[in-house]
Amino acid sequence: MSDQANPDFERLETELQMFELMVPGYVGSILRAARLIPADKWNWSFSERTPTARETCEHTFVWLWCDRQQLTVFDRSLHQPTPELPLDQPEMIALLEEEAKEWRRLIRSLSPEQLLEEREPWEGEKRLVRSFLFHMGQHVIYKAGQIWMLAFELGLDGDEPYDAPFPNRSYGFTDTAPWPAPRT
Repeated sequence: MSDQANPDFERLETELQMFELMVPGYVGSILRAARLIPADKWNWSFSERTPTARETCEHTFVWLWCDRQQLTVFDRSLHQPTPELPLDQPEMIALLEEEAKEWRRLIRSLSPEQLLEEREPWEGEKRLVRSFLFHMGQHVIYKAGQIWMLAFELGLDGDEPYDAPFPNRSYGFTDTAPWPAPRT
């Protein structure tokens, strides 16, 4: 398997392959959306409560960087603050892409037994390596949803109104309540 390729999700054999698919795999989704965002919309959002594409990429990066440091630098006195983040879109995308590669290398370097090893985060209470990997999986999947929502709002995935697939329609069930409910 190349340094870049995700594991084949139809042939996953180990928990570590699943974590590789979740963490660097979903960072890849974030990167795909980030590359679609026009430069003049890099620091734009449709709501003050919604992060911009830049903020989403930054937040993704800082937690990846932080958790990787907590997993690999056992002496907490040697931990460093996150690096200064570039405001430039291509530079931020490149930085996030490099961090995804670091996570791919890290995950591929772990053995199944190491998932049960403990690490001490800054909060002080020890956590399993597995817990850090789940945290990062959850984090990047959430961030992927945020950046794709921006891409949807910008019409970068098409210009049709929202029409999510609904299982009842796929099954042909006609005597069920419509979904989604009408918007008010």
